[in-house]
Amino acid sequence: MLAFIQQLRQKWDDWVGDREMELKIRRHLTDHGYFGSTAKFRAVRLVAVQRPGWVQVFRFEVTARINPGETDGVDPDPVYHDLFGLVQDDARHNRCHVRVFSDEQQRRELFQQWSDGLICLRGAKGLLAVRT
Repeated sequence: MLAFIQQLRQKWDDWVGDREMELKIRRHLTDHGYFGSTAKFRAVRLVAVQRPGWVQVFRFEVTARINPGETDGVDPDPVYHDLFGLVQDDARHNRCHVRVFSDEQQRRELFQQWSDGLICLRGAKGLLAVRT
């Protein structure tokens, strides 16, 4: 029973919750050399918002298989990358920007730019620069 509850909790944690955003992320991955349709999402969180909620920034992590492109009938061994991503969704202008990085530090730097002037939520923990 405990295993079932843990599995259900993990499924809830990894659920994107916005089909349109999920499709845009998958399309972005496909356009950048990955098999986007089979990517596995983790830790999708709303991390920053601008009142009244038109501009939102989401963070996510994804494991995606590299698309080797055209091969001469040889099926190479699959190679997977763990990627760190951000989505900036602006509902006023119907724009959605997706960026993925292999390095978490690059995601932090972009988050600093995208979240400037926005309300950062608890999910942003780890993305905010430590100020001394």
